[in-house]
Amino acid sequence: MRYQHSREESAEILRRALQLMSPHQAGYHPVSYAVWYEHAGDLNPALTQELEKLLAADARLTDEDVSRLHGVHIAGRDVRAFELAQNQLREVLGESEKQAAHAERTVKRFTANLDEAIEDVRQQAAPADTFTEKVGKVLAEAAQLQSVLGALHQQLTRQRQEVDQVMERLERAQTEPLRDPLTGLKNLHGLRRAIEARGSSRLTAVAFLAADIDHFKHINDTYGHVVGDKVLAKVAGILREDLTGEDMAARLGGDEFAMILPDKSLDAAAALAEKIRAAVTRTVITRTDGTQYSGVVTLSIGLAIGEPGDTMESLRHRADEALYDAKDAGRNRVALAANSTPDSSAAT
Repeated sequence: MRYQHSREESAEILRRALQLMSPHQAGYHPVSYAVWYEHAGDLNPALTQELEKLLAADARLTDEDVSRLHGVHIAGRDVRAFELAQNQLREVLGESEKQAAHAERTVKRFTANLDEAIEDVRQQAAPADTFTEKVGKVLAEAAQLQSVLGALHQQLTRQRQEVDQVMERLERAQTEPLRDPLTGLKNLHGLRRAIEARGSSRLTAVAFLAADIDHFKHINDTYGHVVGDKVLAKVAGILREDLTGEDMAARLGGDEFAMILPDKSLDAAAALAEKIRAAVTRTVITRTDGTQYSGVVTLSIGLAIGEPGDTMESLRHRADEALYDAKDAGRNRVALAANSTPDSSAAT
């Protein structure tokens, strides 16, 4: 596993990992750290799934538990990934070998017929009608050879693409973090991966909420990045409080957040967006010196509903356009995308 986090990101994951480790009986050693680091960074979905089951049962993990988790989900992961890639590549190469063998037999047959025709011409012993028949046979073989070689070329091109996709998936699975270390929400990769798992056809009637902290640069420039990070974490906590069912929340980067709400109607999604907007205005941030941040935190929100054929990009684009409308109208409000029917619950 290659970890590709910056110094700041890895420090944040470490802080969260240590918090998660502290209630358990296992020692603070590299094996234990690796398990909790990958869980805190959302780098190992299978590990996280088993850990969450254990934590739900109020288990206090021992060194033996941690060693088993490490062996199954971390030490064995690269072996399983290699075996999967190996099997898939064997299938691809096996099909290529079949196609190549078929092409080779066709070439041999074509060559044999061509040699026979040339020999007949050389000896000038074949009647004209026999010679014409031979030439016709050679031409037919040539046409078939051309067809077979063309199909082989197309097959090899497709298989090369399949190999590239397999390798890309393996690379992404090994190197791409899925969770934002500061807020604990999914990042853009994590959100995209979760939506890909749903399938584009399942985005119809799904609500996409795009949110942006108003004047966030001013907060950072005036009060410092420590306060800015606390604002981001506070907004993330508010988003997380209202997640139910298959709802998802993500920090897309900077002060941009998103929510996917599959099980809510337009009215319900707009009401939730308004609830979140109002909760953010009541945010209280305490600075490191114990004093409260005196500024007001507000959120602008755009809301769009998935249509048939929507991808994450097209749905997000419409939500972003609604977000810009909210900004242009004065910020600290919720706006609906043009394809949605406005109602009173979406205005502030």
